[in-house]
Amino acid sequence: MLRPILPLFCLLTLLAGPAAAQIYSWTDAEGNRVYSDQPRPGASTVELKPTNVVQPPPVTDAPRAERDDPSSSEPGNAYQQLAITNPTHDSAIRSNEGELTLTIVTDPPLSGSHLLKVALDGVVSQAGLPGTGGGMHQLTVHNVDRGTHEVAAVVVDARGEEIQRSTPITVHVQRTSVNQPGRVGANQAPRAPAAPRAPTPARPGSGG
Repeated sequence: MLRPILPLFCLLTLLAGPAAAQIYSWTDAEGNRVYSDQPRPGASTVELKPTNVVQPPPVTDAPRAERDDPSSSEPGNAYQQLAITNPTHDSAIRSNEGELTLTIVTDPPLSGSHLLKVALDGVVSQAGLPGTGGGMHQLTVHNVDRGTHEVAAVVVDARGEEIQRSTPITVHVQRTSVNQPGRVGANQAPRAPAAPRAPTPARPGSGG
């Protein structure tokens, strides 16, 4: 009763081998079907169906280094924090030279492939501060007109395309007007005009 099991076991063992192996079959002297990967006279070849191959699912997670690099993030989501911390919102800045110095914080630190710029009243500055691996930066805007201005920090990539912009703050720049220059002694009382001097009389005998 165990003889019919032997050919089936041999066949399953052979099928588990390399897909490129050739299988041969013949009938032995006792009438049993025999399978082998070794040819012999009178044996016939067995045609095997192609082996089913299951493709692994595609990898969707980006490498850790790419996830940690803000330059690989989508626009608007590169930095968890991008804010102007100094001056504070609605501050009055006294600067006769019109210089406005900003302290800007980025988290994570500014990427080496990004530039940090300033938007003053919606106009983005031409110059930018490159990333050096730090999270705190200082930028100075020169020749700012006196009055109220809206200021925001802007991050751009190497192509100059805007990636992210901070929440704007309002500052009030105070400068000495050219129409009202400072005066020395402005608080002193005005002096009365000097009286005219009388003419000096001629001395006797000085004529001639």
